Amino acid sequence: MKSKKQILLLFTFILLTTIQFGFTQEEQCGAEPPKNYDTFMLKRLKSITNAKALSSPVSLPVQHHVSRTSSGSSPAVSPSEIQNVMDELNATYAPMNISFYDYGPTRFIDNSNWNPTFNKSNDSQLVQYEVAEAINIFYFTEVTSGSSTICGFAKFPGTGNRAILDASCSQNGSTSSHELGHYFSVLHTHSTSNGRELVQRTNCSSAGDFFCDTPADPRLSGLVNSSCNYTGSATDANGDQYQPDTRNVMSYTRKSCRDGGFTQQQQNAIVVSLESDRAYLLNTTNPPVCTNISNFPYSESFESGFGDWNNANGDDIQWTRDSNGTPSSGTGPSTGQNGSYYLYTEASTNVSPPGSPNKVAILDSPCFDLSNESDVSLEFGYHMLGTDMGTLEVLVSTNDGASYTAVWSQNGNKGDAWNQATISLATYSGSVIKIRFKGTTGSSWRSDLSIDNIKITSTTTNPPGTCNGITSFPYRKSFEPDFGSWTQETSDNIDWSLDSNTTPSSNTGPSAPTHGSNYIFTEASGNGTGYPNKMALLTSPCIDLTGEPNAELSFDYHMYGSNMGTLEIRVSTDNGSNWTTIWSKNGDQGNSWKSQSVGLSAYSGSVIKLQLKGTTGSSYRSDMAIDNINITSGAADTSDIDDINTQTSGLSIYPNPIASGSLFITYPKTSKNSGTTRAWIRDVVGKVVEQIDLNAETTIYDTSNLNTGVYFITIKGKTGNISKKLIKN
Repeated sequence: MKSKKQILLLFTFILLTTIQFGFTQEEQCGAEPPKNYDTFMLKRLKSITNAKALSSPVSLPVQHHVSRTSSGSSPAVSPSEIQNVMDELNATYAPMNISFYDYGPTRFIDNSNWNPTFNKSNDSQLVQYEVAEAINIFYFTEVTSGSSTICGFAKFPGTGNRAILDASCSQNGSTSSHELGHYFSVLHTHSTSNGRELVQRTNCSSAGDFFCDTPADPRLSGLVNSSCNYTGSATDANGDQYQPDTRNVMSYTRKSCRDGGFTQQQQNAIVVSLESDRAYLLNTTNPPVCTNISNFPYSESFESGFGDWNNANGDDIQWTRDSNGTPSSGTGPSTGQNGSYYLYTEASTNVSPPGSPNKVAILDSPCFDLSNESDVSLEFGYHMLGTDMGTLEVLVSTNDGASYTAVWSQNGNKGDAWNQATISLATYSGSVIKIRFKGTTGSSWRSDLSIDNIKITSTTTNPPGTCNGITSFPYRKSFEPDFGSWTQETSDNIDWSLDSNTTPSSNTGPSAPTHGSNYIFTEASGNGTGYPNKMALLTSPCIDLTGEPNAELSFDYHMYGSNMGTLEIRVSTDNGSNWTTIWSKNGDQGNSWKSQSVGLSAYSGSVIKLQLKGTTGSSYRSDMAIDNINITSGAADTSDIDDINTQTSGLSIYPNPIASGSLFITYPKTSKNSGTTRAWIRDVVGKVVEQIDLNAETTIYDTSNLNTGVYFITIKGKTGNISKKLIKN
């Protein structure tokens, strides 16, 4: 059993140890001056000695960069925490007539490899994010150097234009000022790069930190107690005991004790460094002019990230990028409207910060220069499923985000479907604008709302009625010998492929085309490559329907596979800026080609584009194929056959049946049908295979385009149709 004397001695040892090491070992700074920096500082001492304070106040630009995960979640710091950093800097540097302002909106680095931990070894990769004309401050949830956690580091003059801060350290009231001290050339007070400073300061201008008004410092880590008193007993080379300044911002005292700011010589050094090393900061007067996007049509579907869009400062929660359904049941979409990804607001209460009730998420656009545009419109998809759904708003700013005007809003449950919004921005023609999406969650977690497929179009850059593509009908495309003027889109995941036999995967895909030698298909092989939910987009050239009141699209499709996805036919009337699905099919349709006809009369008078959108299923057994695309016109002159008797038409065809070669179609001309009469060849399911103009009494038609089967040749009149059955052997 220990005696009372032993216990007392043990207690005394613990107490002294606690005082000696300052109760805790705080994270330190990782800034490193470059080689030969002592020589640089010795030369600078001459200018520092005679330096004067800035004659007039200056304000320096700061660009903030915040780390997040790859999906755009878990930002390292909040907007209010960034403001705390700015308040600290402005207070610490005010004696030098120096203040700081936000150069531009906070920029985000979406990289899960750096969130939650950023290692100093990756420092060189931050150069790509720097803004040349501003101080760049990067925030990470945790900063490490090797295996040690540090509070941050900064680049000395000549080595970089940035400071890196650990998120928690950025809020301790002194680290941000400390790191910018290094940025403006100042060393630690305990520096020994040119030898240790003596307590008597006889070598103060050539050793230590080179400043004679900072006392010699033995390195204060763990040697300052909670009352900011030095507890060490070390002595210098002469045997003199150190009496360091425990309040200097450039020391390793407790973070909470660094409230003494900079000494006069440190201030002089900062001013000289600003006017020489960092003079470019003095030439920056305003943030860059807001003219990011000036080419239209513009689109963003978030397939590769947030693009030029950013989560704003000052809101409650963030917009999050997702592709596979939000975490909460009964709310949110299962996939994007255009592609796989979309943005959504997470309304769950068990996350930090909680997403409901009534939490605001703000997404800001880049700048759109509409100086030369007219009749501008904004279109996007939105999904608002949830019994406690909140509100989605669109706002527009004409003053670089200083103020916004609401132009559209929706609230409440809209069901489990992507809805489409189109907003006229015609009143903003000639302006430079920013667009803001403001999502406000509802009263519970069942209020995840989403947006996708943002488009901005203008009739100035995409005038209607001009087409250098398909202008005459009938038109057929069976991909012989290649894709021709049809183009693969770059915003999708995979491409349509050309084939003539079976696809590479078993138990999926066709074995041969329906017409000619080729067909096109989507190759679904490869987990993460061809499936799941990988999208292939193929777009037609423009199709001029300005003189076609009853055009019709027909095609053959093959969708065989136990995990088949979805095939869609889409139409655009604005040169590909916006798309509308006019036909879709999903799931296994069996191992045979199917035929489909789709009317295009709704687009009469327009110039359109068609798009084939294939989305693969949950495995490689989802190869889908298309062949034998036809566009026929229904603009026949029927006035000459208004009173035709369909039983005695005079229409004849021969030879019939026919195996190959020329088919002769005879239709007697009269005073009522002296012009062109239009006829259609349809198969047994009514699909238009070909359109023929009968310009003379006898028209010759090459049947090599027809497959073996039964067809009907039809002349359409207002009082009835004239049809003849044709057999192709």
